[in-house]
Amino acid sequence: MKPIFQLIFIISLVLLVSSCKKFLDVRPDNTTNINPRTIHDFEEILNNSGLATPNYMLADFAGDDVWLSDKVMNSGNTAVAYYMNTYAWASKVWRPSDDDEMYNGTYQLILPMNVILDNIEKATGDTAGQKAIVKAQACINRAYYYLQLANIYGPDYQPASAGQDLAVPLVLHPDATQQPRRNTVKEVYDQILTDLQLAINTPSLPDFGVDVIHPGKAAAYAMLARTYLLMSDYEKALETADGALKIRSMLLNYAADKKPFTLKDQEKNPEVLLARVYIDHSYFRRFSETIYASIALSDLLGTSDMRFVVNFDEPDEGNHVAYKEYSDGNISSMQFNYSLTVAEMMLIKAECLARKGDEVSSVALLNRLRQSRFNEADYTPLTVSPGKDALTLVLEERRRELFFHGGLRLFDLKRLNRDPRFKLDLTRVSAKDSVIATLPALSPKYLMPFTPKTIANNPSIIQNER
Repeated sequence: MKPIFQLIFIISLVLLVSSCKKFLDVRPDNTTNINPRTIHDFEEILNNSGLATPNYMLADFAGDDVWLSDKVMNSGNTAVAYYMNTYAWASKVWRPSDDDEMYNGTYQLILPMNVILDNIEKATGDTAGQKAIVKAQACINRAYYYLQLANIYGPDYQPASAGQDLAVPLVLHPDATQQPRRNTVKEVYDQILTDLQLAINTPSLPDFGVDVIHPGKAAAYAMLARTYLLMSDYEKALETADGALKIRSMLLNYAADKKPFTLKDQEKNPEVLLARVYIDHSYFRRFSETIYASIALSDLLGTSDMRFVVNFDEPDEGNHVAYKEYSDGNISSMQFNYSLTVAEMMLIKAECLARKGDEVSSVALLNRLRQSRFNEADYTPLTVSPGKDALTLVLEERRRELFFHGGLRLFDLKRLNRDPRFKLDLTRVSAKDSVIATLPALSPKYLMPFTPKTIANNPSIIQNER
């Protein structure tokens, strides 16, 4: 933690403002102004497209949707061994010199939100509730980042133990002197709910921001729905998912547009409630290949599902399917979509309905979603059958829709492992089906460890058990 909070305030703002990139005609007009005083200054902080490109790739490596090739696993590339170590649920993930981009990078994104929230009330030039809008948008962003951190480094939310279980440090002010302790899961979730309720209750906050990287009330409702689902508060998850869907319920027709969506392209995606995209160059450059879908994921998708066609290559000789390369014309990489979407809200609503016993409405929602994910000739509606109740169908559809989505599958595994019906012991296998690692349900290895550098710089951090 210490390197993050040793950032000098003025240098932080220089880097932040100078990194603002033109996004849908939003850009800073005064990069020399490093001390935000006016509403316009604070709005420029929110115009940084880097706020919408966090990296949670390793969170997906820890789940069961990814398969790494033998070439990668046997590469001996110690400089980035954390990729392989995370995937293999190794006892030691990090070398002493490693930096954790998920952890450090997320706190670097939280920092400017704290700058805004600490200083916005003193800003001048407020018109038409702009001050309240900026404050609400900073709260929604901060809630998104903390929900990610809490679920990557802490256990799933359990009401009986959330007040004792440790998550991550809850840093709410840009104080360079802090060496904060790990707050409890409950403390972090309480702050997330506080931030999102403030946004929902801001009269001047529009349903959508000026573009897809600026959150509005739709994003606040969506974040609340995701948060309540992870808390197993299904009544409130249903209510808030409905709140988002009342604002927008349009779906993308995957059969009509097979192109992957970049951050700017998200603006053309009618499902997007808040855009989040990560484009990886590091892994692809190191190994000259993409990651693969696990056999379980590819079998679940099937080859006629357009989510398979859009995102994966044809199976190789070993029946492994590689994630498609993304190219901007200059360099190839991998693109990961972490956006909050109408589809996710439909899945949350469908799960809550299934848990209430309304299987008919739940499956109807699933089929509405699936009609947009298949060519008409390939579409077959889902039906409840022995061994496939509505909740099982929902959870399978979540996996088809939300793979490689910044850790959402990992978060689902943690919460679902509490239920004997869905509890899973995971196994990693080589191309020749040799077992290389196992992960029992409820293992502490579901929690990402902190780097040695983090512990050394802040002894208040208690390491996760492995």
